Amino acid sequence: MPRPGRREALLLGAASLIAVASSGRGLAQGHGSVSGIALDEDGRPLAGIQVEAVYRTVTARQLPYGGRSIKAEGATGADGRYSLSLAGLPPGEYDAHAYQVVANGGRRLNIDLVASDSSGFGSHETVRRDFRRVMVESSPELPYGNGGVFVLENAVMDFTDLGEAEVTLAPAAGGRPIVRQVRRTGEGLVVTGIPFGAYRASVRLGARPLLLRLWGPDVEDRYRESVEHDFTMGYLGNQFRVLAKPAG
Repeated sequence: MPRPGRREALLLGAASLIAVASSGRGLAQGHGSVSGIALDEDGRPLAGIQVEAVYRTVTARQLPYGGRSIKAEGATGADGRYSLSLAGLPPGEYDAHAYQVVANGGRRLNIDLVASDSSGFGSHETVRRDFRRVMVESSPELPYGNGGVFVLENAVMDFTDLGEAEVTLAPAAGGRPIVRQVRRTGEGLVVTGIPFGAYRASVRLGARPLLLRLWGPDVEDRYRESVEHDFTMGYLGNQFRVLAKPAG
């Protein structure tokens, strides 16, 4: 029997989702709603924030040949408020998420907002979920934060322990520098939760400044005390990566 094409696969996935959802006991049809407000760091309303109520009872892994996300979606108005209806959606549990689309270099990225209550809710419930735009360094939901990721690596053939290094990121457009100590992650030594933009980076290890160069094959192979870049490096286009070594 031939393998179904993409369109047929999506139809099969949707049919399986309806069958699985309909078999759940005690689950009311989707006549509930979720509403709330999105605010910035200073408590001012944010317009144009994208908000989603995403179905989580059945995942794509449970559907043959995959499946599309099922959700209600909308955006906040000028007063920062939104309201999403779950009418007509499958019965089950939903999660609410909000994000802001920002320009980062020549690309557009999503910054996740922080929910006042991250718990799920039933399709029959009427709930409130407020959101706030704050920069997060790390959380269970966002292990690398919701902003730019600065990655510090050893120069080739240098084995200095950089685990106590301190990074200073001075905004190229002016403003207060961000000073943080690196932390160890699966991505290596990082500083996370940095607002997107261009920065001049310098790194110290104790009292000693380190020499830096940008990471990658197409950059100048010269080490200096500071380098400037934005968070457009790496696979996801949200990193600022440098190589470091002691002077001398």
